Amino acid sequence: MTIIQEKDRQVLAQRLSALPNTVKLVVFTTSQQPETSELVSHLMQELVSVGGGKLTLEQHALEAEPTVAQEYGITHAPAIVVRTEDKDYGVRYLGVPAGFEFASLIGAIEDVGKGDHGLSPDSRLMLANLRNPVHIRVFVTYGCPYCPAAVRMAHKLAMASDLITAEGVSSEEFPELANQYGVMAVPKTVVNDRHSFEGALPEPAFVQQVLRGASSSGLIIVP
Repeated sequence: MTIIQEKDRQVLAQRLSALPNTVKLVVFTTSQQPETSELVSHLMQELVSVGGGKLTLEQHALEAEPTVAQEYGITHAPAIVVRTEDKDYGVRYLGVPAGFEFASLIGAIEDVGKGDHGLSPDSRLMLANLRNPVHIRVFVTYGCPYCPAAVRMAHKLAMASDLITAEGVSSEEFPELANQYGVMAVPKTVVNDRHSFEGALPEPAFVQQVLRGASSSGLIIVP
């Protein structure tokens, strides 16, 4: 079974082989969703095969390796962690990165591989006010053309701050989470389980919303 079409493999090979740093994909599978887990595992193997040596793959079973899952803060699977060998940026994706969401994964790989989030100096300055961990969830669907921009923005914030963990969450694969957070439209971003907003906001507005969520939790110092 081949998931990535040949024309896409050629484009990906060019983009991934140009990365200055090697990216490690850490995949968590689960016996609760065997078919979905197998699909994610196979897709990551295909990506590694076209990565020109710039991608490596590490796989774990959520139920069988709870210590490793806990180290990464993974409680649901299938899940993908995008990191380098030396650093975990807090970049996560839950579910199958299919449809438009494949762009979210490739964007995360490229940003991590370049080691550059590209946020503005103003955004970096605002994020420097964080004092405690912040967890961002961006709920998405495969057919949403606006969702990858929101997921990538959340991932950029995670790269910019060691206190932020950001994950894209497939509402189709995790309907219980979508129901828990009242997801009626996507992209919907939830910050620390308390504050939420909808839409693919531009960088300044997205950062402000995240800081608002952190502020409601008492996690920032206002200068």
